[in-house]
Amino acid sequence: MPAHLLVFALLLCMVVPEARTQAWPQPKGGAYLKLSRGRSTAARQWDFDGTEKPYSPDVDGNAFFDRSVYLYGEYGLTDHLTLVALIPYKRLSVLDRQFAFTTEGIGSVRLGVRVGLKSFFHVRAPAPAMALNVLVTVPVGYTRNLTPSLGPGQADVEATFSYGASFYPLPAYAQASLGLRLRTGLYALSVAVPCGPRDTGCVEDGRPAYADEWLFAGEVGFSLGRWVLLQVLGQGVWSNQPPETGFNPVNPIPTRQRFLKGGGGLTFYPLPRLGLSLQGFFTPFGRNTIRSTDWFFGAEYRLGP
Repeated sequence: MPAHLLVFALLLCMVVPEARTQAWPQPKGGAYLKLSRGRSTAARQWDFDGTEKPYSPDVDGNAFFDRSVYLYGEYGLTDHLTLVALIPYKRLSVLDRQFAFTTEGIGSVRLGVRVGLKSFFHVRAPAPAMALNVLVTVPVGYTRNLTPSLGPGQADVEATFSYGASFYPLPAYAQASLGLRLRTGLYALSVAVPCGPRDTGCVEDGRPAYADEWLFAGEVGFSLGRWVLLQVLGQGVWSNQPPETGFNPVNPIPTRQRFLKGGGGLTFYPLPRLGLSLQGFFTPFGRNTIRSTDWFFGAEYRLGP
């Protein structure tokens, strides 16, 4: 099966390097910026039943490559309300027996708010933090049926509840989150082009009905003085309907997917407000997803209070 028929399935399975403090709103006037370069590579995939097999049967070794840049930002409108945005510049490549396909450009943008909830609850925990994160994923006019596509082509809405705690006087924290992504089926913000008989980089625009997905994540961080932050990271996506159809020419886009990712991170602070980070992830479990290794190299900066 040609690998370029699979690539649409992979776009929702990649990790994006968002800020670590999803349970903590920014203070009023505070801002956080992070620029990251992502490198994700895969030679294997999981079928709908969890069977592991080559990503592309006709290619030995890696056949999927994601070399993207992410700009992430937060701004505190008040002490309890933070604006959030993520802009990805995607560069995707996929190989099959005959061709190498590459596309690049701005993918689906994520915009939303984080609402601090700590003042609404009485929680007996050291320095607790609670927040509701509400985001929309919005295509920005890219062509959704070119191979590989820069995104799924449809708009989504998600809401995530996050809880975090500091373990002061130990220099450590932990947080966890649980949420739901609603797949709207709204394709008006992306476009599709007709495919000619010789357009090998074009697939039929099927506009599939995606299943809604549960989102969950957790992390633990530990500081070594003011210079270094170490993290243990995990996240996952679980469609509320089990995957039933694998990758094939009739259904190249997984309308249902499930996967877990685990990894770690290290951030070095040469200056109090400037951090240089490295994060790595692997994929130990999946259904209708790739078995990828993901690396993110980033620089972050904090402004304001």
